[in-house]
Amino acid sequence: MFEQEMNAGIIGEIDELSEIQYHLTVVEFDILWNRRTTTQEQSRMEDMIRLINAFEESHC
Repeated sequence: MFEQEMNAGIIGEIDELSEIQYHLTVVEFDILWNRRTTTQEQSRMEDMIRLINAFEESHC
């Protein structure tokens, strides 16, 4: 669902997330954080944390 949209934003520069996308990303990250993850999911989490940090820095 949201994974395809997020992956499109990760390629190249990190696009600014909308507030809804930010909250969805945080929820998905939290879900992954609380379970055993695959290498692919861990890589995805690294991308997600970059997006989350970029959003939070731009909305201080």
